[in-house]
Amino acid sequence: MLIVAAYGVLIPGITEPVLHIVTTLDKAELAHLGKDALLGSPEIPGFIKSIANDLFNSVTVSGTVVIQDTAKSILDTSETLWNEGNRTVAAMILFFSVMVPALKAGLLILHYGLSRFSWAKSAGEISGALSKWSMADVFVMALIISFLAIKASAGTSALVETNITFEAGFYFFLAYCLLSIAGSQLLATGDKPIQ
Repeated sequence: MLIVAAYGVLIPGITEPVLHIVTTLDKAELAHLGKDALLGSPEIPGFIKSIANDLFNSVTVSGTVVIQDTAKSILDTSETLWNEGNRTVAAMILFFSVMVPALKAGLLILHYGLSRFSWAKSAGEISGALSKWSMADVFVMALIISFLAIKASAGTSALVETNITFEAGFYFFLAYCLLSIAGSQLLATGDKPIQ
């Protein structure tokens, strides 16, 4: 049942957004930087600087503007990477997060669904060997590290603010990893003879 539940949460885990990144620009800080750059420029005549200074001082600028609002799933990220020419990375993400789990599921169905055939046992052995190559848990760790890295660098500027949150896809994919590991462990101990 754990394996079935794992594959049930895998689909939303790869199709739902994983991380949501919102980057905003502070208009007041941008206006202040613009004023400093304009008034500090040696090429601009003094009378224009005086007019610009009066103009900047008479205008109140406030608020923020969103310059990036991105929420992508694992499949969306792979597609973006592919389209931007990062085909090796896109292929690896698809292979380890989609193809390996699908192949494992097919092998487990063969192993347990057709166990009366002698060749079905080898499907279970291949699935077990393939589990060692499943990088889903590593992918979850990479997402957590990315989250922490973006979170750590988000507060470094008064001009730009970046907020990042985990979305539903991350939790579904994490659930897939945990359920798959637990289910595989139970299947592995269930296949061993009791001594």
